[in-house]
Amino acid sequence: MEYHAIIVNKSLMDESFIDRLNVIGKKEGSWVLYKISVGESDLAKTIKEIQAIMRDSSWYFHFYNADGSKLIVVFKTKQFETDNNPGNWNDIIEYGKELNIPVEQLDFVPNTFSDEKF
Repeated sequence: MEYHAIIVNKSLMDESFIDRLNVIGKKEGSWVLYKISVGESDLAKTIKEIQAIMRDSSWYFHFYNADGSKLIVVFKTKQFETDNNPGNWNDIIEYGKELNIPVEQLDFVPNTFSDEKF
């Protein structure tokens, strides 16, 4: 199974780490957003590697599979596994708010491959 994630360049202490990932899309603006693809067998290792170089606890990223049946929201020191149903996100949103992440940024979109814009 394949997973995608969107990684913000500013969230990483070492932006060159992106070069080690399978980048399948890139969107440039005031921040650079990288869409990456990771196979299920490399997912846990990739999550730990990214967590190790995340700047601080006010950043997160999320992995999702094609149909959104699996959504993994990853913070610097914690991760949550759920699906793309917003009704199941309350604990994740509360945790993000504790880290002073604005609630409007805790929308976990895209969360299916068909939701992707780049």
